[in-house]
Amino acid sequence: MKTTINLICISLTFGLLFTITSCKKSVLDRPLDIEVQDTLVFGYINYATDFVTDIYATLPGGYTDFASTFNEAATDDARHGNPGNGSYRFTNDSWGITVNSDDKYASCYAGIRKCNLFLSKIDLVKLKDHTTDVKINGYTATEQKDRLIGEVLYLRAYFYAELLKRYGGVPLVTQVLGVNDDLDLARNTYDQVVKQIVDDCDAAALKLPTSYLIAGPRSISVSNYYGRATKWAAQALKSRTLLYAASAINNPNNDAAKWIAAYTAAKPFFDVTPVTPTMTLNPGIAGYEALFRGNTASLTEIIWSRPATNSNSLETANFPIGIDGSTGGINPSQALVDAYEMKTSGKPISDPTSGYNPANPYNDRDPRLAASIFYNGALFKTGRSIETFDGGLDGPQKVYGSLTGYYMKKHLDVNLNLTQAQASQHNFIYFRLAEMLLNYAEARNEADGPVADVYTAINRIRTRATMPNLPAGLTKAQMRDRIRNERRVELAFEGHRYWDARRWNIAKDAFNGPFTGMKIVKTGSTFTYTPYKIEDRIFKEFMNLYPIQQREILANPKLVQNPGWSK
Repeated sequence: MKTTINLICISLTFGLLFTITSCKKSVLDRPLDIEVQDTLVFGYINYATDFVTDIYATLPGGYTDFASTFNEAATDDARHGNPGNGSYRFTNDSWGITVNSDDKYASCYAGIRKCNLFLSKIDLVKLKDHTTDVKINGYTATEQKDRLIGEVLYLRAYFYAELLKRYGGVPLVTQVLGVNDDLDLARNTYDQVVKQIVDDCDAAALKLPTSYLIAGPRSISVSNYYGRATKWAAQALKSRTLLYAASAINNPNNDAAKWIAAYTAAKPFFDVTPVTPTMTLNPGIAGYEALFRGNTASLTEIIWSRPATNSNSLETANFPIGIDGSTGGINPSQALVDAYEMKTSGKPISDPTSGYNPANPYNDRDPRLAASIFYNGALFKTGRSIETFDGGLDGPQKVYGSLTGYYMKKHLDVNLNLTQAQASQHNFIYFRLAEMLLNYAEARNEADGPVADVYTAINRIRTRATMPNLPAGLTKAQMRDRIRNERRVELAFEGHRYWDARRWNIAKDAFNGPFTGMKIVKTGSTFTYTPYKIEDRIFKEFMNLYPIQQREILANPKLVQNPGWSK
């Protein structure tokens, strides 16, 4: 089920296809010179396949595709250790209509243009019979052509989903615009864009394989197809899109039909999990940690991912500051650490009966804490413990040392020696099974309350983490809180909190105001732990949606800016 991307070099021919015919104003105002190279690029199935591969290259490239770091640095879950990092613009009210390091308006429409061009030209492809690389199972180019159409429909849906969560409704463009077309397009509504995404996902799913690992007449040489879209990827995108559409910011009247649509889209993942060996949660806490570091062939939880090439850039940017070659990077917040429950009792640490001891705060906690965050006393590797106390090897007195008392661990390969330029592979996961189970539980609870299936979905995730099941008898509101917390810890540092808080319409509180860490003082062999405020942050409700950049507003008189953005 899992897929990863191996991008190939694309001929200069594809660059010629996107030559701009004249100096134009906006990202929509760029009709393409599509006549000259049609026969060359779309005349053969292999070239058409390479063209689609080039579209994949337009996708977001990794977790640090946000101000050169994780978007968690702009949430209540983390901060960046370097005060000059661009993420601070999102926490101190210095981003807007001319400055936004996460602006994806132009790049997404560039991807959409490529998708529309492909769909308009695919019928030019000449078909002939092929066999798989291993010469076992035959398939025809007609089948391959249909699959490519499915991939491109899916990719177009993905680009629109990226636009939708940032800007709300945007202009829908589903055909190639020419020089004589009206290029000043008004914004479509949020629900209209949702419908387009869902329609494209449904159409894509009819043409895509469930996996490139399946034997039989549709089998393909797997090594050449890591990262290409599957039927399950299309269903996952549909699930996420409908969940966002049902959430408070986009569903102010709490229309139950939207919640039903959302859990219906996620239910195939809930139904298939117990019986399908190629679609299961990676077992145990070791399996949870392994999700993000190579060995993709054994990671049955990944629905769709894109691996980085072998590198140590994540480690260089995020290892604790006392590790040679590191620059500190992401520092988790006290609020995030507090979200991890007690392992034995399964209770939040705010519960007086949970067993939490503030003098020994990391003892007996949810194992996902140690898998995701370096805290004081945690083992980095044999012979080296983390020291985030005042004066410690990784302490706040160091340049770019963590002021929170924590460093991010998830995604990082602790076995790398940065001074020896060692490297390893990291998986950038777009969708994984745990998210789909969380989607199902959230939407089903909102529609029907905490029915048995809601418990089952959440407890599957908790069981993998060796956490106790949720207690019986929770109210709908209590279950909502537990699901949101489960989502926060399970998906930590995977880019979700940034969008979840917005769609729940809690960012105005969660991202605004005091940001806290843990001050740790060592006296002899004992430690004193004191939560403290590091900074005050600014987040206003209108920031739930991004501003469309001023250059686009000026170029298109029909394009209306999102409310609240005037600077």
